[in-house]
Amino acid sequence: MKIINLSDFPTQWNWLAGEYNDSSLTWEHVSVQSYPSPHGLPKAQSIARLRAAWHAFNLANNSNGLLVSHGPRPALYSSTIASVRNKTLSHLVYSFNFTTLPKGLQHTLMTKAYQQPQKFVTYSTAEKQLYADYFDIPIERIDMIHWSVHRPKIDQNAPRMIEGNYICALGSQGRDFPTLFTAMKKLPSVQLVVVTHPQYLHGLEIPQNVTVLTNIPLNQALNVLLHSLLMVVPLRDNEVPCGHVTIVSGMFFGKPMVVTNSVGVHDYIQDGKTGLFCEAKNPDDLAQKIDMLLSSKALSTGLADSSLAFAETHCTEKTVLNYFNDFLKNLSNQ
Repeated sequence: MKIINLSDFPTQWNWLAGEYNDSSLTWEHVSVQSYPSPHGLPKAQSIARLRAAWHAFNLANNSNGLLVSHGPRPALYSSTIASVRNKTLSHLVYSFNFTTLPKGLQHTLMTKAYQQPQKFVTYSTAEKQLYADYFDIPIERIDMIHWSVHRPKIDQNAPRMIEGNYICALGSQGRDFPTLFTAMKKLPSVQLVVVTHPQYLHGLEIPQNVTVLTNIPLNQALNVLLHSLLMVVPLRDNEVPCGHVTIVSGMFFGKPMVVTNSVGVHDYIQDGKTGLFCEAKNPDDLAQKIDMLLSSKALSTGLADSSLAFAETHCTEKTVLNYFNDFLKNLSNQ
């Protein structure tokens, strides 16, 4: 079977291709980045996604193959094309996740397009019901698996990015930096290193005990995480389905974590076992939980050990491979 990956990722990426030695499976990646539009052209990203989706659809359709769309927006274009050209095209939508749900015309278009794929994969149980209701997708077509990757690799002997003792907060989507910075003002002796994109800090006053690093390479971000005392994942509310990638990275690095109590992370954080929950938009509670971890080595060590064991059980590449093998088996039996 020919498997066509469609994504916004760099051209050299090809999802699970390197995990299989099965000669009956062939892989090809169609990257939106291979279809640049002239600079300044309106809707350039949409045009690139449309061109990539058209190519990916044709590759899958002409070979009677499987189309795997990575992310909801590439899936919008590929599903729309398939709905017109071949509704029965085998189609899996992976990484089906929204930081903010679409409104208006985009919601209407997505709802119509998302009737075509056979399966969607999301990373939290809460998202299954949310997306089923919002896009009128039968819930049995949405599967949940934990965010699963190879254990992050980093040079343990590389020089430290940041000297001294500090806590860290990594990530961008769905984050609540105003609450985090207010909490840090209540902990003036604690140093925080934030790794994010600059647009998420626009207009915010950075406390004196906070160091901000923006647009740094992944290996440097992991260096910050490696040498930190603990990690904070401040989420914007108690429903946002974000933070999975950062949480799992923290687990693999054996870091105790304070995480906003959002239903979107309940599949990963068990309060008092794999992390500590704090209330959304409550800087006092967040500051208290950070101080609690810093003040108790036993608590920090226990959380770190439990979270690492959780990641090694649920969040390795084996989880993805098992899921995809089952998907292919079910596909061949249809």
